[in-house]
Amino acid sequence: MSVKLREMKQIVRTGVFETNSSSSHSLSVARGDQEFVYDTIYPDQNGVIEVLGLEFGWGWSKHNDSMTKLAYAFQDSYGHEDLIKEVVMEQTGATEVIFDENGGYIDHDGVGTTSDLRSNKKDLRNFIFNKNSWLFIGNDNTEPDPTFFDVPEYKDGKMIKPEYKYELVIEGLDQTTKYMSYPGPEELSQGIDALTRDVYLQENGHFFTEDSIFWQISRPRNTYYTKDWGLEQDYNTNEIRFLKENDDRWYTLCRKLEADPEYKKLDWAKKHDVKTLEAMAVEGLVKKVKFTLNEL
Repeated sequence: MSVKLREMKQIVRTGVFETNSSSSHSLSVARGDQEFVYDTIYPDQNGVIEVLGLEFGWGWSKHNDSMTKLAYAFQDSYGHEDLIKEVVMEQTGATEVIFDENGGYIDHDGVGTTSDLRSNKKDLRNFIFNKNSWLFIGNDNTEPDPTFFDVPEYKDGKMIKPEYKYELVIEGLDQTTKYMSYPGPEELSQGIDALTRDVYLQENGHFFTEDSIFWQISRPRNTYYTKDWGLEQDYNTNEIRFLKENDDRWYTLCRKLEADPEYKKLDWAKKHDVKTLEAMAVEGLVKKVKFTLNEL
């Protein structure tokens, strides 16, 4: 069942141009009232556990397996390797733990994520070996899907999955996202941003999704519409506005407005609003796509 968006004037979002591409890593160590669900690592026949260095950049991913969390802890250890090895050997019965960091790295702004665990064996053990403890990898430059931080809880031999009540559907787009409760303005905007990242609207109204570097470099320009930061979005209309890429009419419009003395007197938000309205009046420069919030 489709539900009508609740009236929220603050849901009007002006475009935000993000220049910070830094990583944003975080840990979720199981709460005291959560079950300790063991996920072990097996030593080889010689009693050795070899931990390979992994790459932890700024792409969105989440992990609760012991080996990945251990690799992260080692990569972020900075002189505390002995404590990590001690915890691992006590937990697994290994006689030796070898960390091979060749090829592994943590993006610069993720460094230090495990600093609070470096002197606490109990918390370190809980992070590495408890399936209810999670490692989240991301960045400050893009929005994750709203479901990203919704993780199952392992309890009484079962995996308790999140239960969603609403689904965000963009007309013509296969990808959807869900919410456990009615989304507020920021949550709705986050969901739309996540769904429309690397999504291109074609002239015929069909969507095309591609995020490969080769395609980004070689693809034709002035062909697709994208959800551009230059347009204001008013989600109270249940529409998303897409701007034609590299269209000279957009640049001409912007130059014309910037030369207008009355336009120059406006604050940034009002300028953005005027620019959006002017663009929407140009035939074929902006396409609007409907979205719905469906009750599950």
